[in-house]
Amino acid sequence: MKRFKMVLSALMLTLVYVSTLAQGDPMAPMTNDESVRTGVLENGMTYYIKSNQEPKERASFYIIQNVGALLEEDNQNGLAHFLEHMAFNGTEHFPDKGIIDFLERHGVAFGENINAYTSQNQTVYNLSDVPVNKPGILDSCLLVLNDWSNYLLLTEEEIDAERGVIK
Repeated sequence: MKRFKMVLSALMLTLVYVSTLAQGDPMAPMTNDESVRTGVLENGMTYYIKSNQEPKERASFYIIQNVGALLEEDNQNGLAHFLEHMAFNGTEHFPDKGIIDFLERHGVAFGENINAYTSQNQTVYNLSDVPVNKPGILDSCLLVLNDWSNYLLLTEEEIDAERGVIK
């Protein structure tokens, strides 16, 4: 039941941006669009779902976390950006470079369609132009969002390797 709730939560958040991203700035405030389904889950997560017709059989998935440079304490300087990088270095269900490897096998390009960024007050992770007509890929993308939010591996080896990238 817990896994079902996590997957459903990620699905709802993810589907919000399925079509809105192709139509404009994903960070622009949403207007009162009656075609957008919205709600708040028991855990406090707000979700938005919007269906799209184009691009056909493709979806985009975004998860926005309220963590960024302005929200860090002095002793945490750069932590949000560091964790953003670590999200691509192994999660519970996608060890090592598993997220990138899995999605690239399905034609989703790292950097172009698999990406993230950290700003002053948020960190945004995204998977875009994902071919959802392939069996299991929708569930796998939701699992990626769940892992990014809850299950980074943060191995000593990867932490040490990333230290040189983030200063």
